[in-house]
Amino acid sequence: CDTGSKTQTVSKFQKERKAVVCSENTTLVTGKGIEITVGDYKYVKKLLNPEAKKFFASHPENLLERMINRRLVIRYVEDSGIAEKYGLNEKMEEFKKEYLSRYYVSNEAGKRAKTVKEEDIVKRFKELFPDKDPSKMTEADKKFIRNELRVKLYDRAVEEIYDEVRKKLQFKKNGRMLIASCCGIELKAPINKDEKEAKEKLTKKFLTEYFYRKAVENGYDRNPEFQRTFTEYFATKAIDIFRKELKKGIKVSDEEIKEFYDKNKDKFLMPEKAQAVALYFNSKDRAMEAKKELSSSPWEKVARRFGRFNAKPKYYYNDPKDPIGTLIFMSGNKENTIVADLGENRFVVIKILKIVPQKQITLAEAKNYIKLRLSRRKLREKEKEFLKELKEKYHVKVQRENLNCIL
Repeated sequence: CDTGSKTQTVSKFQKERKAVVCSENTTLVTGKGIEITVGDYKYVKKLLNPEAKKFFASHPENLLERMINRRLVIRYVEDSGIAEKYGLNEKMEEFKKEYLSRYYVSNEAGKRAKTVKEEDIVKRFKELFPDKDPSKMTEADKKFIRNELRVKLYDRAVEEIYDEVRKKLQFKKNGRMLIASCCGIELKAPINKDEKEAKEKLTKKFLTEYFYRKAVENGYDRNPEFQRTFTEYFATKAIDIFRKELKKGIKVSDEEIKEFYDKNKDKFLMPEKAQAVALYFNSKDRAMEAKKELSSSPWEKVARRFGRFNAKPKYYYNDPKDPIGTLIFMSGNKENTIVADLGENRFVVIKILKIVPQKQITLAEAKNYIKLRLSRRKLREKEKEFLKELKEKYHVKVQRENLNCIL
């Protein structure tokens, strides 16, 4: 959802600063069925890409606003019945089982995997480099081999864990139903066509269920890291269906489309462009030879002659970000073949095939784009207004005295 206003600054929060002892459990936001802690905030911040991290480091209130909006959407889709309508709860239960099942097996494999010994590294080095002296192995070689062996030992431990349960599994048929049982668990699945395929699918499902239950027995479902992962995944799915519901009431009329087009007609211009083929060389002599041949032979034949089999026509624009296009339009298009020195012994031969002049995009051509743009604008406005109503409904309150914990 919308990250919120981006006009505020950290100084707004600095005014609220008080002596607060900060911890992972320090509350930042409360509401009906809503709580955001410092730990939650740090977890979400950790998920951001570098560019977003840089922005939110100076605008923590925007990230907190984004988190509030996501939690509000979760509450709304659950309380309104939308989650049930789209089968979201079932999908989240499936995600939970698969995640915790893998998490349990991963932990167990980490405990079981044997330690990589020096003699194991030497043995593997000899396998990889039979003609080299192991005593002259570099630290980089050791690190690479140690990591490789760790992965193999871990993978072997994972397979052993799964195999232990597979060996205990018992199957029986009841009509067109296949039943798998072991360790107090029984699961069923229909045999549609291939019994072997049904058995494989049921085995996979059983393993997930078995290790999920093991994870719950060990309290992994109460792990804060898992709960935060679950919440963020839930929020992403919830936002998708939330917006689907909001879109249903959004309409864009032909009058609105025409009004937008008329007001922005100068922006609906297709810039001048050139269709050309670019051939790259590491020798100026070869480039000049190719240029000479292009004056009398089709570019396809020349490209094959010089081994440029991947060459194909492309459209280029007079744009600083488009170096080939810049070279074409700087030439004035008087010559249909250009040779340019790109530096570092790299040369390009450009064969201009045609120039397409600038043209006005018609209303009919732009209609779908404008409709999509106006729909998105209306959706943002509707979403913003709806979130405002949800804040009041769920009594959302920011604990300003604790905001210094995220600065």
